[in-house]
Amino acid sequence: MSTLFAWPAAAKVENRIPRDRLFRQAGGGKAIRALYDAQVQRIDWAFKLFERSVNLPAAGGVDEVEVFHLTLRGDKIDDRVLAHIDKAIPHPIIFELVRHAPDGDEVMLAAAYKRRSDADKAQTVTLEHWRGAWLAETQARAPLPQAASLEGLYAGLLRSLWPHGARGGESLRAQAERLSKIATQGKAVERLQLQLRREGDFARKTEINRELRAAQAALKELTVPK
Repeated sequence: MSTLFAWPAAAKVENRIPRDRLFRQAGGGKAIRALYDAQVQRIDWAFKLFERSVNLPAAGGVDEVEVFHLTLRGDKIDDRVLAHIDKAIPHPIIFELVRHAPDGDEVMLAAAYKRRSDADKAQTVTLEHWRGAWLAETQARAPLPQAASLEGLYAGLLRSLWPHGARGGESLRAQAERLSKIATQGKAVERLQLQLRREGDFARKTEINRELRAAQAALKELTVPK
């Protein structure tokens, strides 16, 4: 179930981030700049969750989590924009996407699992972005997830967006990587379903159908609780 969180006042930053700073950090050509121009009105660094602002120690490589507000020009934002911002900022980011609506602004949470690279700690690895639902900005906000460390807080925030819960004994990284496989396998199933609808040759339809059943079985194996 989607929710919005009550970020602590001690964590408030409220600094506007110029997009030129992001491009200096992450690079990017005309295509990504065009997406920013079309979809993003402004970007604000809203909150900084770290030891002093949330009274939780660093753990598991997580010593800081940023909360960014992205005010949109319309009602959508391409994942490539979120990935570009994540590339520019070394710490994990929780995005609050804000769109204007007739009855008042609406907010959606979005985030990708991010960690330091095993090969080079100066680099980060970022997986897919997952999103919640659009919610009225005026709705009551929930307390932050209970946690004993910043890693636990980060896990709680991410898991509020993830469609499949953790398996028994599954670490945050293992769960994130499994969800990444689910996303990839889901796309494979959709692609085969489309091919099956379009294919007219009976023999080829039989072959595609066999591939589809195998892909659906692999997807089920990734999603069933254990």
